[in-house]
Amino acid sequence: MRTAALYGLLALTTSTLASTARVETKACGPQTTEVMIVGVSTLCLHIEETTPARTQLLHTWVRRSADIVAQYYGRFPASLVLLDLGIMDGAGIGGGHTINEGGLSIHVGVGRDATPEGLANDWVLVHEMVHLALPEIGRRHDWLAEGLAVYVEGIARAQAGNRAIADVWAEDRRSMPLGLPREGEGGMDQTPTWARKYWGGALFCLEADVQIRQRTGNRQGLQAALRAILDATGGYGAARDIGDVLSIGDAATGTRVLEELYERESTTPVAGDLDALWRSLGVPKDPLTEPFEDHAPLAAIRIAITRPQGL
Repeated sequence: MRTAALYGLLALTTSTLASTARVETKACGPQTTEVMIVGVSTLCLHIEETTPARTQLLHTWVRRSADIVAQYYGRFPASLVLLDLGIMDGAGIGGGHTINEGGLSIHVGVGRDATPEGLANDWVLVHEMVHLALPEIGRRHDWLAEGLAVYVEGIARAQAGNRAIADVWAEDRRSMPLGLPREGEGGMDQTPTWARKYWGGALFCLEADVQIRQRTGNRQGLQAALRAILDATGGYGAARDIGDVLSIGDAATGTRVLEELYERESTTPVAGDLDALWRSLGVPKDPLTEPFEDHAPLAAIRIAITRPQGL
């Protein structure tokens, strides 16, 4: 009886999985090279000029990137997304872009000579997948979407053990000054330059992360706010007012940090004292060659930011 029941169960399970696979493949479309399941999400991989070796190479890269983002947000931030992986000369990875036109899709070019080592250290796909977690808030606020993608990419990869913590802080210390307002520039909503959009936005995220942790006794940070925003809005597949988005994030942490920072910096150029912030966090001038100062006033916050959630 047990053997017969087991065979029946196996047959039913196999039939169910096959049916599910057919549904997922149909949802992805006929040009799909591979269907990848991440939690309850379906990723449709369309690989240009595919071969078995290239498919396996890019499968590993996509899986690693999706797992990093899913760990940061508590789940992958889209139920269905197309990954259009084009081919280009060389071994590098081209600039990616994420769009919502008849469905969510990410488009990235990958060199025909790409290596496992190069893809394992890639930031582009994680950056693009982070875009899926924030709803459409309008072109005027692109700095928040791009700044979040820059900031979260480094933190999420560090939490997952895919990027050295010192490397994350070294890049932030080197590049965030680019996001400070220059003479004659306005607030974040008024200055759509590359530097303010990417690194000014990332600096806004760091300031928010630190302030949330200060007000919550380091129990919560920006990560909690971003998870709540994803859960409440569904991410990039929806359009929401930026005020509503920030309010959702603040409600999750029991603060008004996001709303207050936006009120302060959206239409007014604010040049904070970055050197003082680095000293408080215990970040040395060159984190790649100098030790962190773990007795600095906000060192515990710095450590908590890159610590995996729940540890």
